[in-house]
Amino acid sequence: MKINYVNHSIANRFNNYIEINKNLKKYPELLEPILEHELAHTDETWCVQDFKLDFFSKSEVDNLKLFKFMVKYPRSFMQFLPIIYSKKKELIVDYNLLTMYLIMAFIFITTIYFGAKFL
Repeated sequence: MKINYVNHSIANRFNNYIEINKNLKKYPELLEPILEHELAHTDETWCVQDFKLDFFSKSEVDNLKLFKFMVKYPRSFMQFLPIIYSKKKELIVDYNLLTMYLIMAFIFITTIYFGAKFL
C-alpha cells in the first residue's frame, strides 16, 4: 500500500493509497496506530465494515496526544470535514462522516420538532 504524506487532515484511505499527515512522522506513538487503523479499512467507497471501524472500534491512539497534535497543526482539523477539495483528486467525500453527520442532524431536527410540538 502506497503512503502519500500531505499537510492536511490526519489520515485517509483511498483505493490504492493512504494519505497521512506529514507531521505525524514526528509522533511515532500516533503514527503507528493511525496507520494500522487505515490499513484495516476496505477498498470500497462505503461499506458497513468501514463505518463500524471508524465509529465503534477501540483505538490505540492516545486521544489527548492526538488533540495536542491537532492544536499544534490546525490543518489536521480538516479530518472532520465530510467533503474536501483536493487538487489531485478534485472533490473527496468521506461517506462515513457524511452519514454520521446526517444521522446527527436527523436526531437533532426530530428532537427540536417534537420538543416544540409538545411543549
